[in-house]
Amino acid sequence: MPARKSRYLFVGMVGAALLCLSVPVATPLFAQAESEEPVIQDVMSSDLSDEQKIAEINRLLALNPQHSDLYNNLGVIYAEREEWIPARDAFIAAVQSDPRMPEYHRNLGMVLNQLDMPEMAVAEYEAFMRLSAPGGLEAYRLIGDVWRRAGNVPAALAAYREGIEAFGNAYNEETAQMVMAQVLLLEEAGDTGQLEALLDRWAGPASQHLAANGGSTVDQIGMASKAIISRLLVMVTDNAKILSESGLHAQAAEAYERAMEIDPSREDLLPIIASEWLEAGDTMKAKVMARRTVMDHPEKAAGWRAMGRIADAENRYRDAIDAYVKALDIEPDRNDLASRIGTLYLKIGDNANARKYMGQVVSDPETPINMIYNYALSLQRSKDFSLSVPPLRKVVEREPAMAPAWQALATGLRMSRQYVEAAEAYRRCLALNPDPKHAFQMGYCLSKVKRYDAAAAAYERALEIDPTYEKSYYNLGLSLMKLEDYEAALEIFDRALEHEPDSYRLYFNMGLCHYNLKNDEKAVEYYDLAMEQKETSGVWTNMGMALDRLGEKAEANKCFKRAKALKAEGR
Repeated sequence: MPARKSRYLFVGMVGAALLCLSVPVATPLFAQAESEEPVIQDVMSSDLSDEQKIAEINRLLALNPQHSDLYNNLGVIYAEREEWIPARDAFIAAVQSDPRMPEYHRNLGMVLNQLDMPEMAVAEYEAFMRLSAPGGLEAYRLIGDVWRRAGNVPAALAAYREGIEAFGNAYNEETAQMVMAQVLLLEEAGDTGQLEALLDRWAGPASQHLAANGGSTVDQIGMASKAIISRLLVMVTDNAKILSESGLHAQAAEAYERAMEIDPSREDLLPIIASEWLEAGDTMKAKVMARRTVMDHPEKAAGWRAMGRIADAENRYRDAIDAYVKALDIEPDRNDLASRIGTLYLKIGDNANARKYMGQVVSDPETPINMIYNYALSLQRSKDFSLSVPPLRKVVEREPAMAPAWQALATGLRMSRQYVEAAEAYRRCLALNPDPKHAFQMGYCLSKVKRYDAAAAAYERALEIDPTYEKSYYNLGLSLMKLEDYEAALEIFDRALEHEPDSYRLYFNMGLCHYNLKNDEKAVEYYDLAMEQKETSGVWTNMGMALDRLGEKAEANKCFKRAKALKAEGR
């Protein structure tokens, strides 16, 4: 009598409910089935419709109501039609007719799982495992799938782990699928600790499988292997990024190196590792990685960028320029490289080459504002304040609400002694960000062009914003003195003493105010207070002038004589 072929119905893949309904292999029919037309295997393989097959099987069952295979095949047809209740009833009849057949229990478990009856499904899979030779180890995966569908994560994880252990921790299609099922559960639970440990445990076997099979991912184990490696790589590189952003550059470098061990093809990480070691202060390791990159892949810009960064950090500016130029030749659109090359040329005093490289950056309308802004700041850090002004003008023209750019422009103008424009830039700063420093600097620039009334207003604005901003008191007093408003200047200096007690410069200028108001005795009093803080030729000279006007000629001459002696000493 011919053997019957197994039938399987697959629904889903790893991570979804896997329904695999099977017909037992080579199970003998009852004797009376030989004369029946058509026989059961012919019915199942025929072109009859499902309804016709069901009718024929029911006809055969009427002749032999204990025929377990007929019930099983009837259940398969119903299951393929996703008619789960009649499928369940048919498989139950098959089990009752012959409870020793493992496939019947397996098929019944599949349908019970679809009907959300997890405990009963697990019981059938356990029966399948007991009855199968050599043990039906796939039942562990099926049981895990049941518990996962039911939302019982601990039970599902336990089933998958027991299954892997039952396979002797060997890496095969079943264990690979159980590993991935655990991965999906742990991802859903957000358990990154267990997830990383699991991926780390199986990344080696997964890599070995892919290497042995030419990287093929056409089957379940190949797809699972690729997913295991990819997920672990993402976790490790994401962790490396977090470590880097947290300033833990040595740990970040080690994490990136681990990523390369997981996937040796990720040579794009070499320059990143070099940069992390450089940030960590381990120049030797950084050089090793950078040199490895440029030796193995001289056509890739990343290695040359890393070499440039290392030389840059070591103040080997010529070597840094050479490396950056090689990188720029490979990636000519990298304006950040052109900017850095231009900045380095500035450092070594080669203004022609600096303008050559920075010119292409600043003049390019597509250059991001932040890049132009950062270039201007680098010029200011190099004390090239006048050179920083043109790019900063471009920045504020394109982004008029960018307060830091106005501040940098104001600084560049002030340091290059363009005081009128600097004062206007500080006014724009103040409008965007009411900071007393902006008002103070505006007053300073206005005083430099002798606009003392406007300067005084600026210092007053600084004190409105912050009454404790002591520098503004002193400069406001000086501006009022320039305006010959000595009474107002004295009031300001007196308020300034609250913040700057025992101040030579305040007492001295208060003496000057009283002198100009012809309050000579008061002037002498404040010169004495200034003298207690610091003895200078200036205070002795001014005290002499006040005493002379008071008619104390002898005392005045003593003051002038002492002033002359101190001046000779450079005091």
